[in-house]
Amino acid sequence: MARQNRKFTPRQRTTRPLGVSLTTNLPPSQALSPPINRDGSWFIEPPLSSRLYQKSGLGEMQSDESIRLTAEEILFCHWHRHVPLPSEHWFRDSVKQNPDVVARGVVFDTARSGGEILIPVENIPAKWGVEIPEATWAMRWGREQIFSKEPPVAHVRWAWTTDEVDWVEMLEWTNTVNSHGMLAEFFVIDEEMDVTMYLLGMAQPNGNQRLWNSFSNDEKQRLSDLWDERIARGTGWYIPDLSTWPWQSIGVEHLSGRHLREEEGKWLSVLLSEIEVPSELELFNDLMSRGVLLRPGFKFGSRWRVYDTPVGEAHAPWLVQPVDLAPKNWESACLAVRLSEGVHKSWLCALKSQGTWFYLQMQRWLPGRS
Repeated sequence: MARQNRKFTPRQRTTRPLGVSLTTNLPPSQALSPPINRDGSWFIEPPLSSRLYQKSGLGEMQSDESIRLTAEEILFCHWHRHVPLPSEHWFRDSVKQNPDVVARGVVFDTARSGGEILIPVENIPAKWGVEIPEATWAMRWGREQIFSKEPPVAHVRWAWTTDEVDWVEMLEWTNTVNSHGMLAEFFVIDEEMDVTMYLLGMAQPNGNQRLWNSFSNDEKQRLSDLWDERIARGTGWYIPDLSTWPWQSIGVEHLSGRHLREEEGKWLSVLLSEIEVPSELELFNDLMSRGVLLRPGFKFGSRWRVYDTPVGEAHAPWLVQPVDLAPKNWESACLAVRLSEGVHKSWLCALKSQGTWFYLQMQRWLPGRS
């Protein structure tokens, strides 16, 4: 059977050639001077330096009104401000010295493509009083902000898709950034030099399901009696008596009975025995204490799909993955988020820190446009 004709035009990917401007603005009548090297750093001198700094937040202003540029800023000025590269072999030599120049140049260009102001942390003066965690690569201001007079709105980091993910460190960084009232943005670059932007934050999955402490003594006794009638099947249990089962968020109705998964049965047994919750059930216990309803999430590549209402009333808002099952690199993390958002759910990584369970949310993001 012949393939159907495709009637759409694929998106053209940017190649960012060196020596070619990417801006549609006309170049100045007199060619601009390239950055000059002073003591191993690159500078643009006035009057061009003042214009680049005041209008675009590029470079770090010096006492002589020149600006010191990072490698990614040099590339941005080359592509969008008609500034020549320092030399024919400058980029090649820069990559040899620091391979991260490749990713930083592409990410910086992408991050500024919507008119946002992105400034590398080494260009942010201490006098601005901005607290910057060590892991932050750059700070972002909105396109309507005056960067020299207003605080930034976001901290920015980046990684290759092949880089490993340290979820504990990501949690700490996100919490620190959020505690300062700012967004935590993470940009992931793939081997095609495409960049996908993500927003990290803390989610609070909560629902309206009945909690254990809301049951009367009679209801708890009824659960205990029914649990005593359980029949093992696979790793779970089948309870033949369906008509008087009082807890709709535990188990599923099928074959005129109630079927409990292994984790549900073990957790119910812990509650009925009034013993301490074992470590392997701590996350399950934390979620259930929030009034949510948990169902297997294997169809969506996660441990649970999490409902805030009874199943059938609405779709599950969240997919939760415990940190020990979470993706090991950014490629897998991006795939998990893409799958989750494709079924209109939020992807959460659950991890415990200092005795508290946190739910780190990762979602695709377009700064200034989302």
